Order: sequence, then C-alpha cells, then structure tokens
Amino acid sequence: MYFKPSTLLFLLISPTFIVAEWIIDLEYSLNGFTNSYPLGSIEMRRAFDGNFTGTFKPTQEKSFGQKIFDAQDGTYSVRAKSSTQPGQKFLTTNDPCLFLHSNLFHVFWLSISQDKQQLHTITLFPDTVGWRNDEEGKYNSLGRTCKDRAPAASAEAESGTPKGVVHVVGESTLVSPDTASFVQKLEREKRAKQHGADADNRSFLAKYWMYIVPVVIFAMISSAVNPEAQGEGQAQ
Repeated sequence: MYFKPSTLLFLLISPTFIVAEWIIDLEYSLNGFTNSYPLGSIEMRRAFDGNFTGTFKPTQEKSFGQKIFDAQDGTYSVRAKSSTQPGQKFLTTNDPCLFLHSNLFHVFWLSISQDKQQLHTITLFPDTVGWRNDEEGKYNSLGRTCKDRAPAASAEAESGTPKGVVHVVGESTLVSPDTASFVQKLEREKRAKQHGADADNRSFLAKYWMYIVPVVIFAMISSAVNPEAQGEGQAQ
C-alpha cells in the first residue's frame, strides 16, 4: 500500500493532537461544595517545543447558566483534580456575576511542572473578550448587586453552557550559583597573597590614576569656564 508523504506526516503528527498526556477534571459549586456539579475537564498535551498546552472540554449541562444566574450574588468555586496527582485538589473562586457578564466565558490560568506533569495552581477569571461594551451592557463595578453591576448580561447567559480557554505557565528553574568555583578562587587568591606572588607594590598614584585624572581635568575645565565666578567668590 502506497501513502503520500503528506499522509504519512499527518499520521505521525496526529496522535500528538488527539491523545491527552494527562487530564485535569473540573467541578464547580455555588454553595461551598455542599452541592457540586461537573464543569468539564482540561486536556494537557505536550507541543513540539516541549511545552504543554491545555484545552478546555466543557460539560454540556444546559442548566449551567441558570445555576450561575440563581447564585449571581454568591461565590463561584471551581475545584480541580489532576490525573497525575491522586488525592490532591486545587481550588479557585470568583464572582459569578462576572461570568454572566462575559457570557459564561472562562479563562483558566494553570501553573504546572512540565517534567513531573503536575499541577501547582489553578486560577479562574472571566474572559473580558466576551464582555459587552455598549452603553446598555457596560459593567458597573460600584453596584452592590449583580443586577446593578450587569443589568443586561444576565438574561443572555441564563440559558448558556460554559466556554473557556486555558493558559499554561511552566515552572522555570533558575541557574544555581557556582559556589564551589567561587570558593576555590578565594582560596587561590588567599594563598597567592600569603606567598607574595601577586602582591601589588605599586604606589597609590600608579594604582588609581584612572580615577584621579578625570577629577583633575574636570576641575581645570570648571576653573577655565567660570573665572569671573571665582573672582567674585574671592572678593567676598
């Protein structure tokens, strides 16, 4: 059987995009997890440059918007569970009114360890791209209730399902200082001074002339430019 080169390339690449290397399951609550509901999952895949990307796969719960609408003045909590970290849970909270105003668009910020494939933190924000900016739909942050802050957004999102994007931040490892080499250098300099091998016996002027000369030149130029000021100073 003969395959075109483009077909073979697609077959080699496609598993990278189809199979998730690990999954982060999401659930939400509007009453402190007295009751909780599935929100969806985030599928983590490694790109060609070695970094991970995340894709939000939302639940198709038709009553999601209604639940957010009913709890618009409460607290929207999302809990994450990584498939690579059994028993660990990660929590993030936000204002449900903001998600009504953004038409239920979510932005998930993940901090992860790419080598260990582990989740460090998850933070949830409303996606401001979905916000209405017309006069009727402007968000009033000074309003005490959600109806005061976003009077026109609630009805649109009431019957919607969650949508979202994922931003992944990998941990960065700082280069540790080469302490051993630094200590060895100090020891070599100390031994050299003890034996007098590198002792600098030059005079003060010979050592520091490069600092003294600019000061002298500056003083000479200042004297040549302001002779009258000097004369007035002496007369006083």
